[in-house]
Amino acid sequence: MKQYQKRNRLYYFSALVAIVISTIFSVTLQFFKGDILDSALAGEISAAIRWIVLLLIFILCESLFYFLYARLTARFVTECTKMLKQDIFKSILQRSYVSYKKHPEGWYIAKYTNETDNIKDYYFQMLPLLCEILLKIIFVSVALFLLDARIAIFTLVLLTTPLYLPKLIEKQLQNAQSMQIKTVESVLTCIQDWLSGFEVIKNFSVEHNILKRYDEVNDHSMAAMFNNATWRAKSQLLTSLISYLSYFVILVASAWLVLSGAFSAGDFFVAIGMIDQLSYPLISLADILRALISIRPTCQSMQHFLWEYDSSIGSRALKTVHHDIHYDSVTFSYPDSAEPILRNLTFTIKKGGRYLLKGPSGCGKTTAINLLLKYYDADSGEIFVDGVPLSNFDNTYDCMTVVRQEAVLFHDSLRNNLTLYQDIDDDKLFQVLHAVELDKFANRNALSSTITENGTNLSGGEKKRICLARALLQNTDVLILDEPLANLDDVTASKIEDFLLSIHGKILLVVSHQFTQQKVQCFDGVIDFNEST
Repeated sequence: MKQYQKRNRLYYFSALVAIVISTIFSVTLQFFKGDILDSALAGEISAAIRWIVLLLIFILCESLFYFLYARLTARFVTECTKMLKQDIFKSILQRSYVSYKKHPEGWYIAKYTNETDNIKDYYFQMLPLLCEILLKIIFVSVALFLLDARIAIFTLVLLTTPLYLPKLIEKQLQNAQSMQIKTVESVLTCIQDWLSGFEVIKNFSVEHNILKRYDEVNDHSMAAMFNNATWRAKSQLLTSLISYLSYFVILVASAWLVLSGAFSAGDFFVAIGMIDQLSYPLISLADILRALISIRPTCQSMQHFLWEYDSSIGSRALKTVHHDIHYDSVTFSYPDSAEPILRNLTFTIKKGGRYLLKGPSGCGKTTAINLLLKYYDADSGEIFVDGVPLSNFDNTYDCMTVVRQEAVLFHDSLRNNLTLYQDIDDDKLFQVLHAVELDKFANRNALSSTITENGTNLSGGEKKRICLARALLQNTDVLILDEPLANLDDVTASKIEDFLLSIHGKILLVVSHQFTQQKVQCFDGVIDFNEST
């Protein structure tokens, strides 16, 4: 997390300058209080008034510079948190699809929300506060030495005792913090899964069962939160007790100096004010150290998360397909699978051709496509693109577009769902909407209309066609359609079939086990996985 502190060092050091000036005013005005008291006791009214005026000026200056410090600190924390969230989202997007699917969506959401908030509260906010407290301790300690070295040494020895406590229970604090984060991630993951299956829950009338399961995981999470808070409270209790005991001893010692004639009433008043200013920072310092210790595992975990992704941006990308794609004796099995799902798969597809990959569910059609998309590497054999092994490249996104069985639409305008925030002229959007027979959407009002998450305000056929239109706008050399006819009525499926067969000028790969038999003959090639695997 130090990289964010470094990138925002201007705000950080500006805040330190502001708090140094504020602290100087704060410490100096303590002496004015003693001078006011001594002047008043001596009957020097005019002198007392002058000290009061100076006191008010210094209080105003202290407040103004502390306000500036607070503003700069808020800017520092905000910018660090913003950069961290940007890097988290960037880390997620730069993972390969397979790497991304290793964790549930709730796990990533927990990283972006819960862990980020913890790092903001217990690391970013603690850094300037730690410097504020240390500066306060240094300045007040120097002032105490100027007042009386005996009181200064006595005060520092007693009041620093609570600082050792966080180290003594460091392991317990870290374990409690880590357990709380893990249980929150677990709850978020479960909620994400349940909400994605909301229709199933309602259809099977299992709301009671889901609530019961939620209560179990939520109780576990709250127990971990309570345990974490308990350890913090224990540490804070011990710190407070020792601090107050130390304060009492110092107070008695200062009173003894007054009785022995070593202190004036004003000096006693200044000493108590200084000790007050020193005791709170020292107690706060213990809390800050406790927070920094407990958040350390979270920071380390986040740092690992940010750098572990399999980046495909800027890597060796396949840009185009000039002639053909050839599968040469490709064999592949998933981890822990007893048998290969593909065995010695061999076929060739040529530029400009339309090909159907057919066969029953589970025969390996989608797996063959995922190998072409570089989601996995073949166990043996090779896929060649224009005679060059596909293993020479890291990704194929620049020349291949895939449309999956489940339509993926975002809660945004139709225009943004089609363009995915790229700058594409509306006339081109109208053209592609006409091509997929979505003429009712081919106008500016419709393009600006909102599509709800996953297109719940659209029919199944409309969702499929919008996804097809989006893929055509990508205009890559290879268009892959994975089960494009799934969950469609016969009339809509027939129209989709006709449209797919009208596509020319690129490699068209259609993965389907339900294409109309009469139209299968219109493909340039049919790869039957019952025969190939």
